[in-house]
Amino acid sequence: MLPADPIIVFEVTPRCNLECRFCYNVWKSRGYSSPTELSIPEIALLADSIEAVHPVSVALTGGEPLLREDLSEIAKLFRSRGIKVGVVSNGILLDTESAEKLTDAGVSWFDISIPSISEGGYSRVTGFDGFAKVKRAMLAVKKAGARLIVSHIMTALNEGEAGQVIELAFAFSADAVALNRFVPGGEGQRNPDLLPTLQQLDNTLRIASDVSDSLNIKVYASIPVEDCLLRHDRYPGIKFGSCVCGDRKWAVDPSGNLRICEQSPEILGNLLEFSFENLIENDSVAEFRRRSRFTNCRECSAYDKCGGGCRFI
Repeated sequence: MLPADPIIVFEVTPRCNLECRFCYNVWKSRGYSSPTELSIPEIALLADSIEAVHPVSVALTGGEPLLREDLSEIAKLFRSRGIKVGVVSNGILLDTESAEKLTDAGVSWFDISIPSISEGGYSRVTGFDGFAKVKRAMLAVKKAGARLIVSHIMTALNEGEAGQVIELAFAFSADAVALNRFVPGGEGQRNPDLLPTLQQLDNTLRIASDVSDSLNIKVYASIPVEDCLLRHDRYPGIKFGSCVCGDRKWAVDPSGNLRICEQSPEILGNLLEFSFENLIENDSVAEFRRRSRFTNCRECSAYDKCGGGCRFI
C-alpha cells in the first residue's frame, strides 16, 4: 500500500567536505563501500519513480549536496514535476550566488547544520574551521528569499549549546530550529563519547525550551525522544513527534536504492528497477514499524506522543 504524501530524503552524493565525528551515513560504517552517484538522465528516471507516489517534498542531501555542480539541475528535475524541493547542507559551500541559483531552480528551503556554536567546537567535531562560512550561508539563504531551518545535533560534547544555536538562528531570521539527538550510526559508531546521557539531554532540552519560549521561534525535536524517559511537558517550547520512517518518510541513497530511513543500512531495492509501491511491500518495513525502544511501549499512555522513540536506535 502506498504511503500518503511521503517525504523523500535523496542523498545525491556520498562525497563530503567535512569529517564529522557524528556522521550517520551508512557508507561510513565498517564493511560498507561508498555508493556511486547517479547521472542527470538517471535522476530524471528516479524523479519519475518518486513522482508516482505524490511526495510532499524531496530534500536533497548527501554527503554534502553542494559538491555536485549540477545540484540546480537536480532540483529542477523534481520541481518541474510539482514536487517541493529543499537542500540539507553543512553550508560551507553555500554563498549568495549558489543560494540564488538554487532558489531560481525551485529550492524553497535550506537546512543548515550547526553542530557547535564556537569556532573551536565546530572544528573539533567536523575537522574543519568553517563556522564563519556557515553564518555566511545563513545570510545567503535569507537574501535569496528561501526558508531557513537551522539543525543542531545534541551530543555529550555540546551540552547546553542548543540555546545559543537557537539565539543565533533567531538573529539570522531562521524560520525554525531542528534538534537532533546523536544516533550512533556510520562514523558515529566509532565515537561513543558523543552519546549524551539522559541528564545531558534533559539539560539541553530545558535550555532550548526556555530560549524558544522567550524568542517565540519554532523549535522541534526531529529525532523522537521517549516521553517515559524525558517527559515532553517539561519542555513546552519544543515540539515533539514520533517516528514516521517507513511510513511517511523514506531515504534514497546516491545510487537510487530505497531505504526505510537515513540511519538504516538495509536496502529495499533500487527505484530505477522496481516501483516504490513494490519495494515497500518488503516484510522488513512492517517489522521496522513494529519496533519500539521498550517491549511495552504500545501499551503506554504516552505512545501517541513519541511512538516508542527512534526505531533505528
